[in-house]
Amino acid sequence: MSKIKTTDIFSLMDKVPGQLKDCMTLEDAAQRMTELLYQELSGSVALVRLFATVPFGKLPVTNRTAVARLADSQGIANLLQDESLVLSLLGTCGIKPAWNDRHQSQGHIGIPLVSAAFIDKIPMMSRLLNEVGLKLDWLDSLERVIETKIMAGLSGVFYVPDAETAVDNQGRKIISAQDFVAANSIRTVFGLAGGYPVSKTFLAFIVFCLETVEKPDVQRFLPLIGSFKASTVSLVSKEAIFV
Repeated sequence: MSKIKTTDIFSLMDKVPGQLKDCMTLEDAAQRMTELLYQELSGSVALVRLFATVPFGKLPVTNRTAVARLADSQGIANLLQDESLVLSLLGTCGIKPAWNDRHQSQGHIGIPLVSAAFIDKIPMMSRLLNEVGLKLDWLDSLERVIETKIMAGLSGVFYVPDAETAVDNQGRKIISAQDFVAANSIRTVFGLAGGYPVSKTFLAFIVFCLETVEKPDVQRFLPLIGSFKASTVSLVSKEAIFV
């Protein structure tokens, strides 16, 4: 029986404060949240990840190095500044041991939000940001800044009904890692996203499912973003992000 279709969302939301009550950083909370969601949906999902925007200058050294290397390889290193937002992997839990430690991530440590053209090269991230209301035109403005109130107002669902066949308006596979899709029998992919009212921190859960899920079943999970934000807003306001 599908855990995604049958999970009691309100019961799951009630577990969030207790799961996160003694977390000292957003990274710790993100890891516990992905573990909780993965456990609750056991058998229906292969991988759960949580990303958050963090200014480049406030990333740990290993993250900054990886992001700078990515930016250099894509010819956008000149756009990377200390205040540039980087969509950073904070929590991860899945069926493979390596998927349970963000430090073992290959190529998903951080995505610098510095150019609309660059983000457009990543169909999944481009689709996610656009579907939740974070249009990419601000990335090409002279200041490349976005107001906190805009981030705070963001909330929505990212939905890919079939990871193997879904394409964007350019005919590209939205989930470009088709080897990952095939090897792990990934079907539907969905995301939940939202921003905090106290900073430019924007959250995105991404869930890789082992079954086909209808959009109404995905939308039931959107209130989880509110539960997570309520339990971690004090950490974000203190800029207690990484362990």
